[in-house]
Amino acid sequence: MGKENEKVNKTGGLSGRIFMCAFLLVTAFFTAINFYEFAADLEPDGHVKGIAQLELARNYGVDAWGALQKLMCKRMAFGSTVYSDVAILDNGYATMPDLYPDIVPAEEAAADAYDFAKSHGIEFLYVQACGKEETDTDLPFGVESSAGVKAAQMTDYLDERQIPNLSIREILERDGGDWYGYFYRTDHHMRNNAAFAVACEMGKYINEKSGIETETYWMSEDNYSRTEYKDVFLGTHGRMTGRFFTGLDDYELWLPEWNTEMSLDVPSQGIHREGSFEDAFVYYENLAGYSFDYYAYYAYLHQDYDHMILKNENAPNDMKMVIVRDSTAVAISPFLVHDCSEIHLLDLRYMSADEDVYGIIEEIDPDWLIYLFGPGYLGNEGAVKLR
Repeated sequence: MGKENEKVNKTGGLSGRIFMCAFLLVTAFFTAINFYEFAADLEPDGHVKGIAQLELARNYGVDAWGALQKLMCKRMAFGSTVYSDVAILDNGYATMPDLYPDIVPAEEAAADAYDFAKSHGIEFLYVQACGKEETDTDLPFGVESSAGVKAAQMTDYLDERQIPNLSIREILERDGGDWYGYFYRTDHHMRNNAAFAVACEMGKYINEKSGIETETYWMSEDNYSRTEYKDVFLGTHGRMTGRFFTGLDDYELWLPEWNTEMSLDVPSQGIHREGSFEDAFVYYENLAGYSFDYYAYYAYLHQDYDHMILKNENAPNDMKMVIVRDSTAVAISPFLVHDCSEIHLLDLRYMSADEDVYGIIEEIDPDWLIYLFGPGYLGNEGAVKLR
């Protein structure tokens, strides 16, 4: 019996050593890849290219960490920042579970904005984006997320208060495509095919309520060229855990094939761009390759700013819109601007607490005041409440 136990112990010890050696070899492999990429970013004399390049070490560390999580077959990985941890759904898509169920700030903000709009003769519309998961059962066992519940509760509240609203979940369900084909694998945002579908439904609703005749050629996807950029997008979830854990996304750029004359202004940044849709709105540097510092979702409009102004010089009408929003609007508004003369995007997250947002809206004097938010910011008063 003693010899048999000794034989078992030796066998078990050997298996453990083999596993440990394999683990260390794989770790060394990914470390070598990251070191090579880091070295490729050095100057010829071996110095790092500026202080900002020191961030590369952290980024490669995130990649290595995510690779280890993947090798361990984990479906839940600790995020690398204050953001939530990243979970892998049954179909391999990544998500960050929403752990904050509060929507009271958004309810109060929507009611106040609606009352403000009514008192100023402005039409109001609230558009609620949805969570990425088609159903809660797509999440790993034991993982919960409030995103879907929050979005449903918000639209229920708006219906009860008779505040005009559209549900992006309902829009996409009616559109009838594959649910996850509307979303990025590594990010929480919608792809441009979904953004286009939502913009069309918003345009139809606004046109009907406004009683104006608006050309609808922009609502046909056949009137756009679409170019796919492979493996250029490491979304928010990917930046938390690295590309080896989540993979990379492709990005499909939509460009109108008819004559357009647009402009983009960001007064606080001194940004002015004009010309065609492509000249004014598209930032090709965001499609140069995946990065931890910028990402392809902002191929339109570059990034989030406090106040962005999109103008359509060939507009079929003189309608103006103000959209109080989060980043969900970045992909939608370049399509929607075909339906009007001017869109003002107001992002309260980038405005000071004492900024007179009501005054800004009054000065713009829009025909429509639109709220457009995903579930993540519904509990953040600073992101949703006018002041």
